[in-house]
Amino acid sequence: MDDFHKKRMLLEFLRKHKLAVIATCHGDGKPEAATIDFSVRDNLEVVFSAFKETRKFGNLAERPCVAFVVGWDDNITVQYEGEATRVAAADIEEYQEAYLGSLPAAREFIERGAVIFKATPRWIRYSDFNQEPPELIEIQF
Repeated sequence: MDDFHKKRMLLEFLRKHKLAVIATCHGDGKPEAATIDFSVRDNLEVVFSAFKETRKFGNLAERPCVAFVVGWDDNITVQYEGEATRVAAADIEEYQEAYLGSLPAAREFIERGAVIFKATPRWIRYSDFNQEPPELIEIQF
């Protein structure tokens, strides 16, 4: 499968899901994981929000590296590694629209001051363990 079709398949899979586990790392090396809601843009950027008082917000301010796991149901998952940054003020409308377009209930978080982040992918792996051998599709950026 070529990269275009891999990316399309990954995008379709990610868009079927609204929840992910996000992993970040504190400056002292301690890991932290949390469940988040997210949306995904056509370029496979993951868009999510975080309140300033959360551990993930502080972790991302120190270390922008992030990992996600999506879709643990039915023995199919996507692992996603990338770099997460706050969305710049000039781009906030575009990203909020994408985020709220698939997660209208997140408007409450935005209204309460949650900050929008975007994660740019470095590596993604789709794993379907319902087959023997498992179907593994991996892409690097």
